[in-house]
Amino acid sequence: MTDLTTPKTLLSGMLLVALAGLLSACASGGASGPQVASLGAPPVSAATSSVERKEIPDPNEKSNREVFENNQKFYKSVGYPVAKAYTDTVPAPVRQRIDSFASNISEPLTFANNVLQLRPEAAGKTLARFAINSTIGLGGLFDVAAGQNLDRQSGDFGQTLYVWGARETHYMVLPIIGPTNFRDAIGNGVELAVQIPVGSLLPQKITSVFGSANSIGGPLSSLGRIEEMKALEESSIDFYAALRSIIDQKRQAELNEALNTSLLTANQRAAQSTAPGASTVRKTATATVRRSTGLITTSDDIQDVFTRASNQ
Repeated sequence: MTDLTTPKTLLSGMLLVALAGLLSACASGGASGPQVASLGAPPVSAATSSVERKEIPDPNEKSNREVFENNQKFYKSVGYPVAKAYTDTVPAPVRQRIDSFASNISEPLTFANNVLQLRPEAAGKTLARFAINSTIGLGGLFDVAAGQNLDRQSGDFGQTLYVWGARETHYMVLPIIGPTNFRDAIGNGVELAVQIPVGSLLPQKITSVFGSANSIGGPLSSLGRIEEMKALEESSIDFYAALRSIIDQKRQAELNEALNTSLLTANQRAAQSTAPGASTVRKTATATVRRSTGLITTSDDIQDVFTRASNQ
């Protein structure tokens, strides 16, 4: 029987995640050492909440590209073949159930971050999703909650750090794991560290089930999408720059979502919304950025970016 808190389980999970590291990294942003503001609520402006940064901080691009190239050798020799075998042998309906199950397993951690970010509406939806999908949805195999207008919410500790002041960070590429940023790398480390003591407080049967499910379901879910990354690589002149841009856009949309729905910044948003011309400025700025950069506004829009990239 597997125990979630043992080093063996953690190591096996990390090795499996490594095979799907490139896709898992799409949930991250990018870098190498954040310039952290004070842990309060920095001023929120229309540019901060709606407009993507014009340039992605990547001061260590040379070394990042070297790590990236080494990672690509691993993906081409191991990751891509495993992903192809998975998609060729596992029927699409089964892969969909695995995706839903893996998503449901992560909901408790999303809920905890929603609470830390002072996002009551997101926390309520996440809790309701987990309750409905874990019961009516047969342990998360089916996303029944989505049909009840309870869409999946974003929420991770890197995002929590952003809401509380860690706004600036630099893009970085980690061996095997792939693209991320310093803030999100810290966030991922904290989440992993927190799961160990929490797992030790739960009955062993529960930790065994969740440990095994999380170690297998998550990586398999990512493997189901690795071929999309392969298609993007084949259609890109500079895959490093293309992937960096896509990851940054997706991540910035998630960060903006958290910032714009947090009670921590509610007063500042209210003051801005009543300022003369604020609505017009926000709408114009947002429309301009979306037209010029194709800003991803939801996590699901990542598919549109893959399609556009493949057609270029």
